[in-house]
Amino acid sequence: MAATIPQAAVAVRNVLFATDFSSCSEPALLHAVAIAHHYGSTLHLAHVVNPAFFSIVPPEGYMGTQEAEDRVMKLARADAGKMVESVLRRTHCPEVKHHEWVSLGQAGETLCAIIRREHIDLAVVGTHGRTGLRKIVMGSVAEDVFRHACCPVLTVGPHSWRSDPQNVHLKRVLFPTDLSPDSARALPITMAIAAKFSASITVLHVVDRLNPDAARDKARVVAALEERMREMVAAFGPMPPGIAFQVEFGDVADTVLETVSRQSVDLIAFGLKAPDTYVDRLPWMYAYRVVCEAACPVLSLRGQLGRER
Repeated sequence: MAATIPQAAVAVRNVLFATDFSSCSEPALLHAVAIAHHYGSTLHLAHVVNPAFFSIVPPEGYMGTQEAEDRVMKLARADAGKMVESVLRRTHCPEVKHHEWVSLGQAGETLCAIIRREHIDLAVVGTHGRTGLRKIVMGSVAEDVFRHACCPVLTVGPHSWRSDPQNVHLKRVLFPTDLSPDSARALPITMAIAAKFSASITVLHVVDRLNPDAARDKARVVAALEERMREMVAAFGPMPPGIAFQVEFGDVADTVLETVSRQSVDLIAFGLKAPDTYVDRLPWMYAYRVVCEAACPVLSLRGQLGRER
């Protein structure tokens, strides 16, 4: 099967780890180190200092000076270096090549620029798991990267299992899909990862609304949807061994989270349409709720924006 997967899908030469030095950073860094160690990748640790920090000017005016900016950037670079060196030493991965990038700017925009400049194949970010008003007030760098990065993004939520870089095991991968072309774009990398770790894949489609006629014949609806899922997977080569197809009815996010818990899923992977419009953003709201609450990491790949096509 491996020969049918495009090589680009499994090439992970550069891994970006975005950090704000908060408590949610280390679990995500452990995953980033595990990936870099496993694939022989270069690890890029990035931290972005928000320029708004320097607009807070105390009576003595020190915070508004170039001296203050230089001092903060120097401290941030030192912290970034200490953070990655400490984790590499503690996880016995000293051979992992790494760079630290500390920049001044808006986090999401700056990180996406680094992704393009350094040819990043995978971005890893940790999230506090904030939702609702608390997230709106405090902001979310993780969600910004999750929505807008042009490469696959591995998001590690507060309930996710912790990675051991020396002993990575993936047994079960869940692939939720809306059966769209943007969803299918994430299948090659999902299949490649599953093949590399000999993990099983469950392809899941959730029907959140069903018209009365279809509700009277759910068996026919399920059979038709399962056939569409099989056709989607078959478009990328021979059917992976042990793959399962599942159709459920109900709330999308709730059903995905329940499936993760019931099947002890190790990784969720999915593709989503680029959020060009407000309507496009609605699936991302549901997806980010899964990221925040899932007991495993989430690998996402966004579709191309209209101007990128």
